[in-house]
Amino acid sequence: MLRSPLLLHIPHASTGIPDDARGDFVVDRDTLDAELLRLTDRFTDTLYGDGFPEAQTVMATVSRLVVDVERFADDVHEPGAAHGMGAVYVRTSSGAPLRAVSETRRAQLMDEYYWPHHQRLAAMAARALEQFGRCVIIDAHSFPVAPLPTQVDFSDPPEIGLGTDAMHTSAELAEVVHTFFADRGFSVGVNRPFAGALVPNAYYGRDQRVQSVMIEVRRDLYMDERTGVRLSLFAEVQRVLIEFRALLEAWSLAGESVA
Repeated sequence: MLRSPLLLHIPHASTGIPDDARGDFVVDRDTLDAELLRLTDRFTDTLYGDGFPEAQTVMATVSRLVVDVERFADDVHEPGAAHGMGAVYVRTSSGAPLRAVSETRRAQLMDEYYWPHHQRLAAMAARALEQFGRCVIIDAHSFPVAPLPTQVDFSDPPEIGLGTDAMHTSAELAEVVHTFFADRGFSVGVNRPFAGALVPNAYYGRDQRVQSVMIEVRRDLYMDERTGVRLSLFAEVQRVLIEFRALLEAWSLAGESVA
């Protein structure tokens, strides 16, 4: 039994690269480590997830440099693929070659990591719908101050980015989220610097009862981006995010309209 319809999705916290995937990369160890530092949403599992039930949390088991579970599976539909950063990255964040992956190898990686992740998330959403008649997903991220090629907005970055989906983020949900962070003094960008919110493939564009909102926390609020070390303000940012999670859990249980 789930305690609420709220699910926590953490796609980019892992730094894990399995031994059998290392041979795909064409960069040296220093370059790979630099990409991990730049692209990993470090500590988001702890920032958002501390104390939350494992039965309502889905976290990617490997680094996004192996497979990015947040991307659309088909590169035709994935904007990041234009930068070599689709579900299976072949370029670094600066556009240099990252690894050589054949179509066969890509399919193997997707079968091993991408599809099982989405199956877990879909199964969890199905349980929420069965138990509560609705599902609300926090898509939990952080982002660097220096821009990434996959951004949709390159203006001065807000402290909190709020990503929405036209079908799967109701006006009520977006307002609750925006008000929470704005009332606590954060600058908030709506669909900037990144847009959208992850929905399980099985429900995307099909079932409005599955709602999702992406939260992007600017990394310099809680960590040193040069070293990956936590700052003294880490605990305060974590407190705010856990307070937000509790508020959204209460909202999801209250059963507001998602029309």
